[in-house]
Amino acid sequence: MLHGDVTQALFSGLWCALAGTTGAVLALITPLQAEPLPPDHSVLPAAAPTDASAPQSLLAQETMQTVPAGSYLLGSDVGPPSQRPAHRVAVERFLIDETEVTNAAFAEYLNALELKVQEPFEAGELTTRQVGSETVPLLLEGRQGSGLYPLIALDDDEARIGYAEGRFRPTPGYEDHPVAETTWAGARAYCLWRGARLPSEAEWEAAARGLGTRSYPWGEALPDDARVFVSGRSGVTGAVGLRPAGRSPFGLLDMSGSLAEWTSSLARPYPYEATDGREDPTLAGERVTRGGDYIFDSEPEQLTVTHRDGFSNAPGRGHRHIGFRCARS
Repeated sequence: MLHGDVTQALFSGLWCALAGTTGAVLALITPLQAEPLPPDHSVLPAAAPTDASAPQSLLAQETMQTVPAGSYLLGSDVGPPSQRPAHRVAVERFLIDETEVTNAAFAEYLNALELKVQEPFEAGELTTRQVGSETVPLLLEGRQGSGLYPLIALDDDEARIGYAEGRFRPTPGYEDHPVAETTWAGARAYCLWRGARLPSEAEWEAAARGLGTRSYPWGEALPDDARVFVSGRSGVTGAVGLRPAGRSPFGLLDMSGSLAEWTSSLARPYPYEATDGREDPTLAGERVTRGGDYIFDSEPEQLTVTHRDGFSNAPGRGHRHIGFRCARS
């Protein structure tokens, strides 16, 4: 759920209501707006993935697609200000997942962690009663005694992973749907566990666009049902990899529509410069999401390879419309 939106709106209204008051009052509310530093969940004890324990995650690792080194166009001179200016970025060769990480794959990661769960629960129905106190901040969002940056918000209605018979399990029928409700730190931790990482937004756009100037991963034709999954209904996602007509030049699927995707990059203006701090995983701030999504950023201009103004992408929260894929050098 989008609890961060409500908080942001409340603070915005408070700021407007107090406009023109003393600096002392403003100083009181300013600290409330400070964002927490992202935790490094990759330090949590976790069993290494094996063919037996994590077949879906290892299959995704084995089927990663290659993006060759080159000079790639980033941004657009005709899009919104956030996409300007169009400029070239040197990208080293890397690999990236063919599809978004699925519920089944992320459940494998949760099962590799030493998380205390005391009772079974259905997806979206987790409360503090079912898990140990040390597990609460990793699986629940702030409204139940947790805080920001869980791994994934399994208490939100749009989560599709529950717990039964001693294991985390995807909701039947959603095994191959993209995992939603991961925070940025949770997505990053999964990728590191798998021997990968999140792609930078420059890498993401290179993988989606190729070496040319195309507007969409498949070319210039407007998005349609054969290329993009868009339902417009909260929680109604689609299985990954079912729209080959939307394939990118390097063989990637679902780079447009489905879920928006976390990148490693802080949301900073162009031109993109990898060494200016935006790729520092220890810094606070919003992270760029790419690819549009199935419900909020589903218009043609939001499904382009250059779109970087994703709806509600606060990194410390899980979101119904944001997923991710992994990359590695």
